[in-house]
Amino acid sequence: MEDVAIIVRGLRKSYGGSLVLDGVSLEIPRGSIVGIVGPNGCGKSTLLRILAGVEDYDEGVVEVRGRPALVPQETILLPWRTLRGNIMLAAKIRRVPREVAEKRMLEAASILGLTDYLNMYPREVSGGTARKASILMALVLLPDILLLDEPFTGLDRDSIAALQETIARLRRAYKLTVVVVSHMLDELYSLSERIFVMSHRPSKIVRIEEGAGLRFNLRASKG
Repeated sequence: MEDVAIIVRGLRKSYGGSLVLDGVSLEIPRGSIVGIVGPNGCGKSTLLRILAGVEDYDEGVVEVRGRPALVPQETILLPWRTLRGNIMLAAKIRRVPREVAEKRMLEAASILGLTDYLNMYPREVSGGTARKASILMALVLLPDILLLDEPFTGLDRDSIAALQETIARLRRAYKLTVVVVSHMLDELYSLSERIFVMSHRPSKIVRIEEGAGLRFNLRASKG
């Protein structure tokens, strides 16, 4: 029996009497990269926030076996702090020892290609670099489970491919379980080993697609 990092059973969530998630059920194997795809507004981000423990739900079972860290779609960097300052502040708030956070930051920055940007301010870097800095901020919290909300939005094809490979390398380096939300199946296919497809609201999982991620991630790990 495969080791499972996340179990969701019969999850229901409403906002103001409007049902958003209607009996969502899924299992995510530990150490895998999986995708969650569905139309805009179907509740994908809500599901991710519930898995992160920052959003309540109405009914069902949610079991997250490990420490989750959420990277939201919106940039969360404080403009008056450097990238390094933002990252270390997040570590301080979550009480990660400074020496441990500094070591993880420098290691992961090398994988993300951010080493030369750490002393720059958010306004001085591109949107893609700011998004990588948000991922780095999550990684210094020492998660077991990395939750990425629309990480490819606004990126061109080459940038998407580069970020996909980077995510695969981060998964291998830190033995992460990675969950990636997107509204585009193509963005998830090559990266993910399994893709959960959600319906329109009120949403549930309507099918599971097998991705090419296992082959992609093995290839990326050799790069």
